[in-house]
Amino acid sequence: MKISRKTNLITMIIIAAVLAAVLAFSGGCRSGDGQISQESTTEQGAAIEETGEAGSEEKEAAAEEDIQSSGQEETESQEIVETAEEVEEEVKVPQEITVKIKEADDCFEDGLYAEAVKEYRDAKRAIEDSELPEDMKEELLAGIDENYQEALNITEIARNHHSNAMTLDYENRKEEAIAELKAALAIYPKYQAAIDALDSLEALMGLK
Repeated sequence: MKISRKTNLITMIIIAAVLAAVLAFSGGCRSGDGQISQESTTEQGAAIEETGEAGSEEKEAAAEEDIQSSGQEETESQEIVETAEEVEEEVKVPQEITVKIKEADDCFEDGLYAEAVKEYRDAKRAIEDSELPEDMKEELLAGIDENYQEALNITEIARNHHSNAMTLDYENRKEEAIAELKAALAIYPKYQAAIDALDSLEALMGLK
């Protein structure tokens, strides 16, 4: 009987020890799980914070790069403008050309159309043979073309009248010859060949 009680007591002690061990193990697991969960949450927060910082740094870097790129483009544009202005300032019409154009214009204004045609042709040749940019050449040629064409037309018409007068004079058609010479001088008053021919005919006919 004593042995039975002793056995029961030992059994109860063992059961109590097992229960205590089970309870202790269960509490430890829960504590470990909580710690792991807390550590995981902390790590996630740190990762999010690092991601946010990285994104912010990338945005700042991109903004700074845009500013630098914009500044570089403005600098390049300014350099192009300055270079173009320098080139424009450096390109000047040679004095030889300006002198020829002025001489041609002076002849045209004075009514010396044959001389003007010659001077304009010299000016055109000088412009075309120059090393000026093509756009400047075209501008200069266009500037003298109107006067050149007008002077050329006047001299051609006057010469035709003079030629007709010489033919009529040869045919002894003096009055008609005089009319042709006067027509020549009507459009080209300083046409010296027509002036001389008219003076000669009028003197011959006793009209002077």
